[in-house]
Amino acid sequence: PLLSGEGRAASSRRFYGETVADLTNPSRYPYWFSPRYADYAFDVASLPVDGHMLLALIAPRPILQVVGSEDTWSDPRGEFVTARAASEVWRLYGKTGFQADDFPPPDTLVTGDMGFLVHDGGHKALPIDYRAMADFMDLHFRR
Repeated sequence: PLLSGEGRAASSRRFYGETVADLTNPSRYPYWFSPRYADYAFDVASLPVDGHMLLALIAPRPILQVVGSEDTWSDPRGEFVTARAASEVWRLYGKTGFQADDFPPPDTLVTGDMGFLVHDGGHKALPIDYRAMADFMDLHFRR
């Protein structure tokens, strides 16, 4: 996920940045999600799923999350929280899971079966992101 945030890899229950209510507002992105998602716009606690579950569905395959340090709408810390929570599923498969206990400093690639990069900046793809993606793919897919 590249700058995915709310409704994807970040935790909806953090109530930070973009919210379910923002995403389901008919004037914004009604085509991104199922209409039923709007049922939870103001009752996120009842939402039966969250970002860590979405990430866990990818296990045991490698995944790299890329976020921006100043991207408040995508919620970099929310994506970090969900990666740590989903990591247990990778471990069930005998994989390394998430290799960071603390939120990494900007421009530091966390590697393992679950990768994580926080670039210094906002909601945009930067050259460091592409280098990290290439390095991550080399690590996991080089033949």
